[in-house]
Amino acid sequence: MEILFITGNKEKIAIANTILNKENITVKVMKIDCPEIQSDDNEKIASESAKYASNFTKSNVIKVDTGFYIEALNGFPGPYAEYVERKLDAEDILKMMENKTNRNVYYKEVLAYCEYGGEPVIFTTYTYGILSEVLSGSKGYNFDRIFICNGDDKTIGNYDQKQRAEKYSSDNWKSLVKYLKR
Repeated sequence: MEILFITGNKEKIAIANTILNKENITVKVMKIDCPEIQSDDNEKIASESAKYASNFTKSNVIKVDTGFYIEALNGFPGPYAEYVERKLDAEDILKMMENKTNRNVYYKEVLAYCEYGGEPVIFTTYTYGILSEVLSGSKGYNFDRIFICNGDDKTIGNYDQKQRAEKYSSDNWKSLVKYLKR
């Protein structure tokens, strides 16, 4: 089986290959500009993008949308994490968190699988943790320097690409495999 993964993100590609190749699912990668609706709902964003990409490529596709949710900031930046990360650095987020005692945060990853001519099927996973009080690490994304997964004592930014990929929940990818093997 072959699926087209619409992304340019090397970490997402590595995760997809690690999980899907074990199941004899070949991942082809294509980067295209998909219209991205403005929504507070990662599921809607991923679903619309996957449907567009499937129709555009005339293929079965995977599209992923992520969010970074900080409880003390009412879920900010949420599905706008990529935009916010381009405008604010991790230090700015830490400044916003001054005098906040609730440091709970989570990454949300929504995987939308769309067969050509069909409707997207959504698989969502969460990786929970806390915000550190200081920047730490130099790897990964800007927010990885302030995100500590539950059970860890250092930020994701301290791990290499393979280790970071293992820290994030991959339950959505595993659910996709079960769906495809039905």
